[in-house]
Amino acid sequence: MDNTSNEIKKLNRSKIARYVQENKSVSRMDIAKNLGYSMPTVLSNVTELIEMGLVCEAGEYGSTGGRKPKTLAISKKFRYVVGLDITKRHLRLLLMDICGDILKEQYHCCIYEDTNDYYWQIGAYLETFLDENLEDRDKLIGVGISIPGIILPERDLLRRSHVLGVENVSLKRFRQHIPYPVLFDNDANCAAYVEVEHKDCTAYFSLCNTVGGAIYHGGKPWPGENNKSGEFGHMVIHPGGRRCYCGKNGCLDAYCAAWVLQGSQEAKLEDFFEALDSGDSKNQIKWRDYLENLAIAVSNIRMALDCRIVMGGYIGSFLEKHMDTFLEYIRRYDYFDADISYLSTGKYMRLASVVGVAQMVVHRYLDELYTA
Repeated sequence: MDNTSNEIKKLNRSKIARYVQENKSVSRMDIAKNLGYSMPTVLSNVTELIEMGLVCEAGEYGSTGGRKPKTLAISKKFRYVVGLDITKRHLRLLLMDICGDILKEQYHCCIYEDTNDYYWQIGAYLETFLDENLEDRDKLIGVGISIPGIILPERDLLRRSHVLGVENVSLKRFRQHIPYPVLFDNDANCAAYVEVEHKDCTAYFSLCNTVGGAIYHGGKPWPGENNKSGEFGHMVIHPGGRRCYCGKNGCLDAYCAAWVLQGSQEAKLEDFFEALDSGDSKNQIKWRDYLENLAIAVSNIRMALDCRIVMGGYIGSFLEKHMDTFLEYIRRYDYFDADISYLSTGKYMRLASVVGVAQMVVHRYLDELYTA
């Protein structure tokens, strides 16, 4: 086989592996139909993937006559990945199998500092987590790290993070005590990676302890000229208003970050919504103000981008049961859309960023079957 044919075969193998992983359970016919491959191409590549142990025959489709087709799936115990989400005050770890199933989650109070002790602590937490949850280190394909800030992977640099209060920090510092392949990305990009289903044109709106976002266009994240697209939290909605941590006044973040409802970084968001649902008058007033400001932001994003909007993060999941009320606020500002089905909520809540970065590592691994 010449080099060109061999490269094509490897590329086909990667695409088939990723298709099976993303769709959970498929048939050989599904692969041929949806990827546009001939059946001989599918059969030979699937056979190789089964021999590798990556893909297995998981069951049978119902028969319409004749031999029942076998369903294919990724082998659950073949490989594993760890996601690690860094915030100003916390560190979250997550173990996921290559199928995308979450196996274990761990959470630590860990205040960020650009010091050797902090980066050593990350490595120590990771090793303890693996000691407790993964018997065979050889099955770990890598670690994904989600960071709130502008990431420049081509320069191996955290260019700026207002949240962490740093500029121009080498990513080598974050991974210096992690002896595994590491992938880095911005926290909102990571969350959008798993929350955005329609990747043709969608804005992801992250409502966490800070407000951020990401924009998908043409099936890919659109970074903007300086990797700053989707910084919805720093749109000014009240000129001269509350002070934002970025230094400006009136930013959306100062009105719609989770702590606005919690009252402090230490309080629990669940407590706010429990009190709200029980009819607490102070929380109802706070919630109405919150929805008003959020509606202004959502309508502005819709007018600017004319695309679907997914609201995720800590508050996004709580919004689902309050959507009817929220849509009333949206209609005060959006006179152009009779149908507001462009708006939806995310499903991963606090785990969105860490699940997203773990999934990125899995997909990188599958894509690199092309170069194997």
